[in-house]
Amino acid sequence: MDQTTDATNSTPTMYSFSMQEMVTLEDSIFYTFMSRNKRFMIEITAERLEGEGSLIDEFYQFKDDLNDPDILCDFETWAIDPIHERVKNLVPVPVSRPTTLLEYYNADTHVFELYNQGSILKATELAFDPKIFGDASPKVSIIENAEIHLFKSREVPRDGIVSRSALPTVPLIPASRLVRAAGLDSIEEVMCEAPRIVRKREVEILARLQKISEHDPSIRTSRIVGLVNWDGQESLLMGMLLERINGTTLYDAMLNASVAERRRWMDQIDETVKRLHKHGIVWGDVKPDNVMIGPSGDAIIIDFGGGCTLQYVDMELQETKEGDLQDLKKLRSRLLS
Repeated sequence: MDQTTDATNSTPTMYSFSMQEMVTLEDSIFYTFMSRNKRFMIEITAERLEGEGSLIDEFYQFKDDLNDPDILCDFETWAIDPIHERVKNLVPVPVSRPTTLLEYYNADTHVFELYNQGSILKATELAFDPKIFGDASPKVSIIENAEIHLFKSREVPRDGIVSRSALPTVPLIPASRLVRAAGLDSIEEVMCEAPRIVRKREVEILARLQKISEHDPSIRTSRIVGLVNWDGQESLLMGMLLERINGTTLYDAMLNASVAERRRWMDQIDETVKRLHKHGIVWGDVKPDNVMIGPSGDAIIIDFGGGCTLQYVDMELQETKEGDLQDLKKLRSRLLS
C-alpha cells in the first residue's frame, strides 16, 4: 500500500507496508505485515467480532474472497484501520538508510487482537511471545557430520539441519552486511518487499548442483555464490545468495517470442530436467515464473524450494519425477499453443 504525502512539503505523512504472511482458518485470520523494519501481527477471530453491527458478516465476506486482489486490498484497509495511529507512531518516516537483512528478520514485532466494541472495530495490543506467535526468521542449523546422530534423541530445529560437508565452498556472509539493492525512496525499499524465504530443501539441492556443475558446467540452473549466517552465529544459516541472472522470466519472455524461440527454450528445459532426474533431483515447481531467460538467450531453471502449482501438477505427484514430467507436458502445451 502506498504512502501519502503532505502537499506543502512532500514529506511522507503515512507509513507504507507490505504483507508478509496471511493464515486463513475456518473462523480466524492471522495477518502479518512489515513496515520500515517493524513487524505487525493482527489476530482476527469470529468469536471476538460477535455483537452489535455487521462486523462478523464483514469478516466472513472478506475471508471467502481474499484471493481477489481488490477484496484483499479492502480487507487490509479494514484490518489495519484500528491500529493505524499506533503503527504511524511506531514507524519512522522517512527511512534514513537501506534495510539490512539482519534488521528485516530481527525486526521489533507488535501483536494486536481485533474485537467488536459497540459495532466499532477496535484493537488491543498483546505482548509478543515467539513461543505463541511463532518466529518468522529462517534458521537452519549447520552441523558437523559427527553430530548428526545427536539429533535422533532431541528436537530437530524448526527449519531443519544441514551437514557442513554438504554445503558448497562459498563465502559465509553475516546478514548485517547485506542491504536491499534499492534507493531509499524507491518503491522496493518503501514497501519493505519481503526476501524470499529459503527452504532447507533448496539449500541442499543447490549445494548438490554446485558440485555436479564442477563436472558438468553446462547444466542450466541457478548457482549459489554465498551463504548468509546470523551475525555471531556461523552455524546458523539464514539463507543464501544466488548468482544474479540478467534477464527476464519465461513468463514475460514468451509473450513476444517466436515459436522457434519458445520451442528452443522448452527443449532446453526438458534436457535440464532430464539431467536433474539422472542425479536424483526433482525440480518440484514447474512454471514459467521459475525459468529465467539469461543474457545469452538460454533457459535457466530456478527455485528448488518445493511446493507446486496445481495448474500444472496433481497434488499427489508433488515433488516427484512423475510430477515434473506431468508439469513439463503442460508447460510445453502452454508454451507452444
